[in-house]
Amino acid sequence: MVHGRKTVVNPQAIVARERSALAAHQASLRGGALPAPKSAPRGTFVHGLMLPLSLFVATLRSRELRAPYLRLVAIRGVILATFAVLALASGGSADDAPDKAVMVSYDGDKDGKGEPINVDWPGLHVHLDETKQQSDVTVLGHKVPVTQVGPGAAPPAAAPAPTSRWGAMRDGIKRGWKRVVAFVGGLSVAEGFIVFFSRRWDDWLSFYISAIAGIRPESAEPPVRRLAFDLKWIWRKLKRRIRGYVIFGSGMPLLYLLTLVPAVGGWLFGIAITLWAWYWVGVFTASKSAHAWADDGTAPPPLLVRSFNARVARGWWLWPLRVYGRAWAWLVRGVNSAAATFDRSPAPFLGLALARAVLALPGLYLLARPIVPVAAGRLCAESDPGDRFVTDPPAAPPR
Repeated sequence: MVHGRKTVVNPQAIVARERSALAAHQASLRGGALPAPKSAPRGTFVHGLMLPLSLFVATLRSRELRAPYLRLVAIRGVILATFAVLALASGGSADDAPDKAVMVSYDGDKDGKGEPINVDWPGLHVHLDETKQQSDVTVLGHKVPVTQVGPGAAPPAAAPAPTSRWGAMRDGIKRGWKRVVAFVGGLSVAEGFIVFFSRRWDDWLSFYISAIAGIRPESAEPPVRRLAFDLKWIWRKLKRRIRGYVIFGSGMPLLYLLTLVPAVGGWLFGIAITLWAWYWVGVFTASKSAHAWADDGTAPPPLLVRSFNARVARGWWLWPLRVYGRAWAWLVRGVNSAAATFDRSPAPFLGLALARAVLALPGLYLLARPIVPVAAGRLCAESDPGDRFVTDPPAAPPR
């Protein structure tokens, strides 16, 4: 509601819109058709959050897409599960070993003539040299602590005092959490390799899922389904990742000034950097669709940068801020189009960003990869003032 120049936010109206969006997606999940882009519950957080799930269910209901989608997920899932089993079988025992050192006793002095002991076996390496009192024991790539006992050797350390029950539980949780993080990270790397070779199938599915979403596909023709070794794709991904870090860091000098505020500077900086991070997470979520780049080269700078240059960096005495603002606009110019798309309707893109974060977990990522770009394109079509991305569905996919 607008009174003069002031905009009054009505919390009840916002809640009602979010509930309406939830009801629309619940109806779609029960078997109803997904609303057309212009009749969808636009501008709501719940809409962006639920859209990937609705598209997933709609894809499974499609007689043409269900079989190729499930076949791709099954093949990838078997490969990923095989990697997980091998990782658990080969790397689970080393960290579970008791926290005790191997004790090596030397009977002679430093001038002894004992022959060194060397054992090299797959997963086991032992080197014991009595003359130099050198000890090295490695099991499955992990070095085992060695305590030397004998002339010239340091006395063994005293055994640590037993911890309490709560301390032992806390240590166990820490060790288990480290193993879980390492395991999930390894699965994510394996997924990256799987997607690298088979991403053409994702693009093929996304082309036809666009018809379910009621939007124009990103390409004129469906991609050819085949294995691909594309180093240019890796280079593009790497450049985009580096660009993302540069863009995020471009606002840090300005945000860091908040730490100068007495008493609450640290809190203000923490809140500001969180909001700053979520803004760019929403922008990069919008950028997952090629439709977000339709205005590349003509879109204005992001709203935050544009507002800073127009309202803050004014007056000759603020020339350092004016120089910073111009440099800031130059650094982020490569994502102006995606930022403009996000600025038109931020709430649904933030909802999709949250869904995307959850779906990035190993296994779920393989399910969501053909769907998330279509969901981003659907949100682009809903907020586009020229209706450029809404079109009749393409032909049905070949069986």
